This record gives sequence, C-alpha cells and structure tokens, in this order.
Amino acid sequence: MTAVRTELFTLPAAALGEPNPLAAVADTSEPPYAVSGALPEEIAAGMGFGGVRNLFPYTMQDGYERELAPTAFESVVIENAHVRARVLPQLGGRIWSLRDLDRGVELLHENSAVQYANLALRDAWFAGGIEWNIGTRGHSPHTASPLHTAIVETEAGGILRLWEFDRLRETVFQVDLWLPEDSRVLFAYVRIQNTSGRDAPMYWWTNAAVPQTPATRIHTPSTSSVATGYDGAISTVEITDDILAPAQAPYAADYFFDPVPGQRPWVAATDENGDGLALLSTERLRGRKLFCWGEGAGGHRWQRWLTPDGRHYAEIQSGLARTQFEHLLLPAGESWDWVEAYGNIATGGSDAAAAAHRVEALWPAATMDRALENARSHADLPPGAPLVTGSGWGALEQRRREAAGLPPVGSAGTRFETVTPEIGVWLELLETGALPAANRRELHPSYVRGEAWERLLEQAPRTWSTTAHLGAMAHARGDIERAGAYYAASFALAPNMPALRGRARLRIETGRTEQAANDYLAAVGYALPAAQRALVVEGATVLLEAGDTAGALRVIDRADSDVRGIGRVRFLRASALHRLGRDDEAGQMLHEGIEVANLREGDETVSDLWSTVFPDEQLPVDYDFRMKV
Repeated sequence: MTAVRTELFTLPAAALGEPNPLAAVADTSEPPYAVSGALPEEIAAGMGFGGVRNLFPYTMQDGYERELAPTAFESVVIENAHVRARVLPQLGGRIWSLRDLDRGVELLHENSAVQYANLALRDAWFAGGIEWNIGTRGHSPHTASPLHTAIVETEAGGILRLWEFDRLRETVFQVDLWLPEDSRVLFAYVRIQNTSGRDAPMYWWTNAAVPQTPATRIHTPSTSSVATGYDGAISTVEITDDILAPAQAPYAADYFFDPVPGQRPWVAATDENGDGLALLSTERLRGRKLFCWGEGAGGHRWQRWLTPDGRHYAEIQSGLARTQFEHLLLPAGESWDWVEAYGNIATGGSDAAAAAHRVEALWPAATMDRALENARSHADLPPGAPLVTGSGWGALEQRRREAAGLPPVGSAGTRFETVTPEIGVWLELLETGALPAANRRELHPSYVRGEAWERLLEQAPRTWSTTAHLGAMAHARGDIERAGAYYAASFALAPNMPALRGRARLRIETGRTEQAANDYLAAVGYALPAAQRALVVEGATVLLEAGDTAGALRVIDRADSDVRGIGRVRFLRASALHRLGRDDEAGQMLHEGIEVANLREGDETVSDLWSTVFPDEQLPVDYDFRMKV
C-alpha cells in the first residue's frame, strides 16, 4: 500500500537571510525579444501582454551568502512498492527526489546542497528536483518560501496538498500529489483559481532537473522548436540529434518543442540504460521544453556554482503556453486545472519509437480523463492539520474581502487562516483604520498594493509611514509624479530612511544623479543594519550605472565594515576604483578574490571587469560565468 509520512531531512544549505526590506519599486521589465524569422501568430499574441513592471508587493530574497551548514527541513515522503518521492514544503514544495524502486534509479537531479543563486524572480533560487512556477516568466516568487501543506484523507488513501495565494496575480494555486498503490508514476493535480474579480494574465511551468551525462538523451514527439539563447534572440529551429543530446550543446539554450497535432504532449530524458524521467500531462499543459547549460566554460561554471559536488543537470519542462515568452488570459471567476504524471520511461535504450511506446504504457492516454475527474472530486476536500504553514497573505486578503462583502479567496480545499508577523501591520490597518508606529530608520518591511489598500492608507491618520507606503505603491506602478509628492510629504512629516531611499531612486530615474547620491548617503546613515546592506548595494549599483562613480564610492565608504566586506559590495568597490583609474587597487581586490553570492544569471560584469583591468591575463575559471559566444 501507499504510505505518506513526514520526516526531518538534513542536508547542507545556505542560510536564506532576511528579506530585503526595501520596496521592489524599480522597473525591472525585460526589453522586447529579438525575433529571427516568423513566429506562429499564437505565440506572438501571447508575447504581447502580461509582463510585469516589477515584483511589488513581494520583497526580494537576496540576503544569502555561499556558506553551507547542515540544515534540517520538514519533508514528506510518498511511497509505494515501486516509487518513492520526497517533497520539501519549506522550499516551495520542491519534489527533491523521485526514485524508481524497481530499477534502483533516481530520476531527478537530487542536489548535494541547497545552494542559493540569483536566478529567480525574487533572486534566491536553487537547482534540483521538480518545481512549479506561476505568475510571470521566471522562477516563481514562492521558490524559496514555504507553502501551506497538509494531508487530505480520501477513501483511496492520503493526498499531499500544497497551496498558496499568489500576490502577483491575486490567484490561488494548489498542487495535490498522490501515488496509487500499484502505480509507477507520481501524479500531481494542479488547479489555479482566479477569484480576483478581474481577468488575470497567467503563466505556469513545471520544471524538472534531470541528471546529465554524455549519454543523456531527450525524447519528444516534436520535430521542430522555438529556440533562444542568452543573446535574447528567438528563432524557429529544426530538432536534430545534437539538440537532443544536452551534453553536446556548445552554449546554454532553451528549446520549446512544437506541439504535434493529434498527439499528447510529453518529454523525457534517458540515461545510457534507457532510464529517466518522463513528464506527462493532460491536454491543458501543452508546452514542452529542454534547457541545457551548454559545454562552454560559463555553463560549466554555473553547474559548479549551483551543484557543489560538480554533477551536471539539464531541465525538461511543461507549461500552459507553447513558450515561456507568453501569458494566457485566465478569465475572472474561472479555474484552470490539469493532471501531471512523473515516472521512469525505462525504454531499455535510446530508441525514439521505444520511448513513445513506453509513454503510452506508463500512463495510457485512455485513462487521463478519468484521472482528471478523480482529482477534481477531491480538490475541495478540506485539508487536515497543517504540516507546514505558508505565508499569511492569503489570510489577509481573505479578511479584506470579508470586510468588503466580496467572495472568498480560495475554496474549502485551500483555506487561508494563518496569521504571520509580516501581515500584522496590515491587519491592524484593516481592523483599526490606522498603521502602528514605525521606526524612521526602517519602514514596515512588508508591502501591499491595489486600490483597496490605497484607499485604506489615504483614509488613515496621516503619518510619515502611511505616506511613505503610498509613495512606494505609486512608484511601483510607475506613477513617478505622485510617488515624488508622497515621498516629499513623508519626509516633511519626519525625516526617514524610506522617503530618502524612494526620493533617491526617483532622482536616478529622472537624471538627477548628484542629488540621488546625497540622498543615498543620508539614507545609509539613517538605516538599521538590515536595511543598510540593501541600500549600499542598490545605491552603489544605480550610481555606477548612472555614471556617478565618485558618488557610488562615497555610499560604499559610508557603510559599516561588515557591509563593506560583503562580496557584492567588494565587487562594486572594485568597479568604482577601476572607473576612477585606480586599477592597482581594483586589481589587488580581484586577485584577492571576490565572490558575488547573488550574481545574476547571464551577468558577465565580473568577467568584464577582470578583462578590462587585466587585458593580457587569462580569465580565472572562478570568474568565468560567460553564457554567450
């Protein structure tokens, strides 16, 4: 029979650190993609809407470093005689391991550590396992955060339910995992409920990291794809044997496999024995993709950066749309759902025809609709006692809607009752009409957005903190004039760090760089330690980008010594020294070693700095993160 049990699971992990206390107000939207050749009209249409200006009201998760320490995580094991899965609810519900017990094969890239790096929408991401991404293009805001987790008891056994409120689209997602007694595949029922009251641009991709060796082969029924690399260009590409061998890829690339009319969508990866993960699903999840890091020096460096023991991986993925450049419109009041299945394709070799036959044997197409109907019958069953609690934002939204006489956030199957410290100030605003007092050296380090919350803040007693929050809300949506007025009003009520920081960003965005440097200097002086790190990194970065090198160096020098010693800050200092013509000092820092824990995927500034300071010296492998030809 199938067992569902909880276990403490210890592995080396970096400390995530505290969330960045600064509001994510900057415009971080991506530039338009460069399209080479004609794309299908469907894809072009989906690329034309749904992008977000930034991640507000989420805060960034960029306070981690690289040091690893043994860390105990709550895990849930789902096991029958054939398959064992381990899920980590505290880490976005990641399926960390999926093992075929009959064949003795691990189907996923089971990482040797939780090593954070800057690849997610909120920065912190880690490699390995199966993850679920919702909202907009990128690794989900929930990647490194706990999900609400409970077991749902049914007549057929236990279901592991994971759910959360997505603040970006104000929708609810749930993932129900179950393993029938004799099944050789783990099933996942996914449902997205749009109870926001308006149509929501939607994005969903399930990403599975799989072991990569020279023998790894990808299987798909497709013969063509839409491809892109780190140069940002998009083109249509015929699928060749070389593409299906990720260890032969010269550089990092994404291949979005074209759907085959009349055939179910699927993708699989096999090893030299024909064992490997197959991603299967019902029809709604129609996109399929391969990602590989490539065999360039930068690709190898990223693999080592993400997996400390040096093993390589590729990713096979499944999505709502044909590519990850698109959003689909989820109408107000509607839900989308589907079933996914994960199992060993076990082809016995690399033959494509054998792979297609094995897919049908693994999960017969004739049973897919029945699996979906069965999952729907359990979707609204109430969950049992919480195993792990997620954020309190769903509970806050639930109370706001109750007070306004609006429909609930979720359903009986996705209850939101958890009150967490981060929502405390907003509950007080909702219940009393006022914000609690705040320290002028930091703003309440959580944020809300939307017309309803703005009205509540505008009706509240006017304080420096209410106006600073209104400024951040206006700034985040791009209303620069109104944001500036709110920041000025906040500072007039009481000098405070958030207003200084907001004004500094606005001045950068409107070309008043020298004034921005003075504001950042003052804000760093005001800030508590947790905010000082974020202010110094942001201030020095934007000032360097704006050409105020001296101002950037002044901001760094104003910081406490422990902040100046952070790898990111040391890199910014070396960059400033180089621009000021002080290459002896910059070069000494580079030779000493600079490790930027949250170097962004595709960011080549470290290698660029080395090559500029030392044009005649070979780039050290530790600095080589170059992902383009």
